Amino acid sequence: MKVIQVEGDDWQEGRGYRKRRLLSAEELRQVGALLQVVVVPPGSPIPPHSHATSVEVYVVRRGVCELVVNGQRHTMRPGDVLLMEPGDVHELINHGPEPFELLVFKTGSAAGDIRWAAGD
Repeated sequence: MKVIQVEGDDWQEGRGYRKRRLLSAEELRQVGALLQVVVVPPGSPIPPHSHATSVEVYVVRRGVCELVVNGQRHTMRPGDVLLMEPGDVHELINHGPEPFELLVFKTGSAAGDIRWAAGD
């Protein structure tokens, strides 16, 4: 058994968000798998992007955020679970007053997997 703390001092900055890896492929004993926590500050967007090979599972922990997937808008709230398939073009916009936080479990992740939309 391993206990993982979500908070820590090893956060990485992304495009409109910050993330912290909680479990690596080695720890999960699965090539291309990982678990990370992602935080989107109030007023911030994560620009449109897709993944060539990754499947992502989102579990919303706190806050409210707009998710646009392949042109369809969804409101994500705590307790929601979403499945993102390879090729799904998605973006997140935090219109709320508090940080939006979600756990992201990925499978099939590989270097160069992310594809940012034109201009981003």
